[in-house]
This record gives sequence, C-alpha cells and structure tokens, in this order.
Amino acid sequence: MGPVTFTIHNQTKYELRVQSSNGATAEAASGASTSMGFGSNDTNITNAMRWYQDGICILQGSVAWSAGGSGADDGWTSSNIICMSGEMNGEGFSGCNEGWIEMQPYNLMANGGEVSVTYTNA
Repeated sequence: MGPVTFTIHNQTKYELRVQSSNGATAEAASGASTSMGFGSNDTNITNAMRWYQDGICILQGSVAWSAGGSGADDGWTSSNIICMSGEMNGEGFSGCNEGWIEMQPYNLMANGGEVSVTYTNA
C-alpha cells in the first residue's frame, strides 16, 4: 500500500479520540480538526473513533482501509448521536445511524491516498 493521509474534523459537542491499529493515536476536541499520516508499511489500518463526554466513552465507530477493502461506521455502541461524511480518494460516503459503509471499488485504497471524515451531531 502507498502512504495515507487521514484528516478528521470533529464538529460534534464531544471530545474525539482516535486509536489506530498500528498504535498511532490522535485527539480532536469539540470543533477541532486533526490529521494522521500512515506510511507504506501501514497496511490493513482500522481506526477506532471514540467520543467522550465528561471522560466517559459514549460512542464508538471506525474508519478502516486496506488494499482489499475500505469503509466507515458512524457508531455502534449506543443509540447513534453522531453523523459522518467524508471521502476516500475522492469517493464520498456519509451516514447517520447507517452502520458499516463499504467503499467501492474494493481496492480503492490499494495505492494509498487521502481519507477525510467530518463528524457532526445527529
């Protein structure tokens, strides 16, 4: 896989913490943005997206990519309070209580590229 730049915009009223399957972490306070960089050796990446209120995790979703499949989930640990929209290499996705959204074609991220997601309150 090629390198990936992952940009996250947290337009919710909650704190967002990101934990990547390669060990990388990031945070975005309410109204803030952050980005993460992944090298060509970072394959099969899953990012746990966790929203916190008063230090308690209230919702978890994910954004993931590999050479053989990519997608996103706007949250699944409680009733959905977060909506998402974004792009993977120019292919758009969005959801509000959608569950997992599988991106097409399956090899969309095989050469790396750009992933961006914006989260808003539902």
